[in-house]
Amino acid sequence: MAGTVGKGAERPSSWVAAERRSVPVRDNGIGEALRIYYTRYLLIGIPFLLAVGAAGSYLLFDDGRSRWDLHLFVAVTLMIAGCWIGGWIYKAKRLKPRAELGWGEVLIALNKSDRKSMLRQIAGKDPVDPRRLNVARAVAVQLRESNATMLLYLPVAVAFLSPARRVWWYAIPMGTLLSVFIYTLIRDFRRQGRFLEKTSHSDSR
Repeated sequence: MAGTVGKGAERPSSWVAAERRSVPVRDNGIGEALRIYYTRYLLIGIPFLLAVGAAGSYLLFDDGRSRWDLHLFVAVTLMIAGCWIGGWIYKAKRLKPRAELGWGEVLIALNKSDRKSMLRQIAGKDPVDPRRLNVARAVAVQLRESNATMLLYLPVAVAFLSPARRVWWYAIPMGTLLSVFIYTLIRDFRRQGRFLEKTSHSDSR
């Protein structure tokens, strides 16, 4: 009997902790910040970095022979470095102010079954529990900010294809894995955004 009481007492306390952590969490335009990054900065930055890298490689390493693979490698390397630095700066200056993340991870305060249920609600697979809506919205915001950060650094993923410069068939499995990862990342980011939009009228904070 004592064990049963202990389990019963654990469930409410985990929700109390999650509710406490969810109070200051809010999305203040994560999607808009990411849209601006892709449609303005990357749209101009990637072609610029590739052009500068290719031109610099041609001036520094050209010896009269056709070395397009070297020029391409230098251009892509510069693009990757630029996107990494640019993403880091943009996250600190533009993305971070768009999300109030609170003082702790909300999802980790819940037990395994509650975490699974919460994720299914956010994904639209289960109906939303109105009693736990504040917690669900806080979880969605924190996950969405995390996914947005990965999307900022997404161009850097090209680095995983670099071995294909020497082993061409390597690009097939790695390209497939990257495609699945990118699809899943974008899908989850959009699901979290739809969940927050759908439940915005019920946000009681």
